[in-house]
Amino acid sequence: FFFDCVNSIATNYADLQGLQDKQIWGGVLEKLIECKKKEYGVSADILPSTIRGRLRNRRSLTPESRGVKSHVEAAEEAFFQICIQMGKIYQPLNVTEAIALMNDMIRDTPCKDTLIDFQESRKLGSASFEYGSVTTVWWYGFKQRNCHRLVTKRGEKFSSNRADWTKMKNVR
Repeated sequence: FFFDCVNSIATNYADLQGLQDKQIWGGVLEKLIECKKKEYGVSADILPSTIRGRLRNRRSLTPESRGVKSHVEAAEEAFFQICIQMGKIYQPLNVTEAIALMNDMIRDTPCKDTLIDFQESRKLGSASFEYGSVTTVWWYGFKQRNCHRLVTKRGEKFSSNRADWTKMKNVR
């Protein structure tokens, strides 16, 4: 419902701008957003800058997609669950560990084949680049795609004593 709501707001706001030759008074877009959020039952924040961005430079008011889908999307849900479990036992993944884990997860799977096809078709990498492996760009994209489900606690200090986190409830 979220994307339908945003599309509806963008088209209605564009119609309002088309009806008036002058600039629309302040607060109209915010009121329209609140009205449409209630109509569609959306609780997530919709920023006015999102709507205004669609009206700039003749962009599509109702875009079909938000870019290229991840080619390892089938394995990302399992990877996400691992991230959550690692966080619960106070052993979060760093960039290197996450990339190594995902590369191990997609080894000898159809995901790796589609990733290789994508990388070769885009001519990605250099002479030493290993096709079929995810990179730091994938990691940052994964965090961005799942920012609503992942919580990063940069700088949080964890106990270095294993006895403090190695409990039966954390292992299950």
